[in-house]
Amino acid sequence: MPSSTNGATSVVTQISERFETDRFGVDSIEMTVEIPNSLFTSGLLAEGAAYPARPPATSSAYPNMSLTRRTGQRGKPGWWTVNYVFEGFLVNLPDPTYELTTSLSQEPIQTHPDFATFAGTPSNPQNGSIFVDPDTGFNSNKNNAIWKEFAFKGTANEKAGIESYLAPGAEWRETKFQTSRPTGIRDVGTIETPAGSPPTLSGRDWLAWGETYVRRGHIYQVTSTWKLSGRNGWDADIYS
Repeated sequence: MPSSTNGATSVVTQISERFETDRFGVDSIEMTVEIPNSLFTSGLLAEGAAYPARPPATSSAYPNMSLTRRTGQRGKPGWWTVNYVFEGFLVNLPDPTYELTTSLSQEPIQTHPDFATFAGTPSNPQNGSIFVDPDTGFNSNKNNAIWKEFAFKGTANEKAGIESYLAPGAEWRETKFQTSRPTGIRDVGTIETPAGSPPTLSGRDWLAWGETYVRRGHIYQVTSTWKLSGRNGWDADIYS
């Protein structure tokens, strides 16, 4: 049978509260309230709402916290139990955090920086290298011949059939927080010195790789990424 809420004309606030801080330093507070059927849905807080005041105070108890999620269910007859999650910061805006991720990518063997050392030249091929005339495709020892493959020569050749190698790479990531929405578009695809203190490797530099931001209650989480170059750095003619 239908439930009723005789005499229930207001939201019962702060049935319970809890807070936690995530690995970035962002705080969240979960608050549980009860809302009578007569005030559902008009009694719900809207997304982005400030943390409620504690009567008799009229201002927000935590002015740097805003609503990000809400869930609810019907519990005792005539009432909704609603959980609110507010995000922001309780004491200070979180400091930036930095992360380094290393990886390997498959690249053509001809792009290896020491390729000429182990592949040789058209006039002095090494490790079974085959060089061909670019016009005819036949074997050639001319200066303009191009490398084709490491071939089997009837004897053991540890490089026979190798066409690629694993090149080391890395990404550097900054996660920072601000109270205003980011404006403008970051100039990705350009050579740039990353924020923070990324590792320094001889001959290598960094490329602005990407940026994302997401609103988390009262604050915005902004993530910027830089990608490490190969051994000779990013080409300044292309990525300046």
